[in-house]
Amino acid sequence: MKKEKLYVDAVVGGSGDLWMRLVGFYSMAKLKPNLEIYLYVNDTFRPFMKLVFGDRLIFVETKPKEMKLTYTGIGLRHLIPGIIKGERYIAPFQRIIVAERKHKSFKDSLNIFLFGIMDNLSLIHVPPEKVMATYHGYLETAGIKKLRDISLETFSKQVNEDYPILYDKLNAELPLSPELQIPNDINENIVFFANGNSRQFAPLWWAKENFPNAYYAFFYKEPDFKLFQDAGMKVIPFYKEIGDMIEISKRAKWTVCTDSFSSHVIQSSNKNCTILITEVVPSRVISPAFKGPVVDNEVACHPCVHSNRRVPCEAGLFECLNWKNSRYTENIKKSIPQ
Repeated sequence: MKKEKLYVDAVVGGSGDLWMRLVGFYSMAKLKPNLEIYLYVNDTFRPFMKLVFGDRLIFVETKPKEMKLTYTGIGLRHLIPGIIKGERYIAPFQRIIVAERKHKSFKDSLNIFLFGIMDNLSLIHVPPEKVMATYHGYLETAGIKKLRDISLETFSKQVNEDYPILYDKLNAELPLSPELQIPNDINENIVFFANGNSRQFAPLWWAKENFPNAYYAFFYKEPDFKLFQDAGMKVIPFYKEIGDMIEISKRAKWTVCTDSFSSHVIQSSNKNCTILITEVVPSRVISPAFKGPVVDNEVACHPCVHSNRRVPCEAGLFECLNWKNSRYTENIKKSIPQ
């Protein structure tokens, strides 16, 4: 029987979004054996993603003419020219932002209505409202009409069945950056992946006050790497290979991750890990297969809309209030085995 083909441009979105998206497609491919899924992703990530997910998903080197379905985060009026030219879109981000707003405006309601019409016409694929608090890998893939008949229960069961497969791949010999240097005593220490482009990053003052002896892992170009290093903290830079993060994490006594790209990769590769929630609801960013400790937020303004942490949030803050909440900090410490 000839298989049906699904072509998706999956470039748009953050690195963590891409990882959860691919976890979703990987399970969906198993649940849809008569569907071949062709994906176009960023050149930087393609070799590693092919290594991990390539037994079920087909990663194309160049975008073929058949690939008309694209993830997008822009507004409706900016999509109209592409729609007229025959392009089609998957729009999870617009719905997520609206769902997280505590006070919805008339514009939000209008957007929901218009995107709903576009979804009915199959011009823009929009995740159903009922799945907006579910795992990102599900809401992003279940938004596609060819995959929408897969229930969350069925999907979650498959993700759990796939977990040991991905875990074994990620704990095999992986490509590492030649510059990577891992301290000899890392197995005696906690490692924090404290990074994040929004307000989930762990501030330096909090790190010094609560975990002064831990190692802090940062991408080598991240400004906080030098900030922590200059403050006398123990730091480990990682580089362009995704395997760097996995190798650092699996060698550590315990790993703690803020909700960032690192956390999504490490959920799939390390069972000795705590995931910290600041901005989003846990159900959206914690894999159904991850069984490790999750420290949830403790502040009333949660959830909040993602925004660049270099500018103040809607409340005028540069740092998430969770970092100043003693119960949040205590829960982190309790999650780490002694």
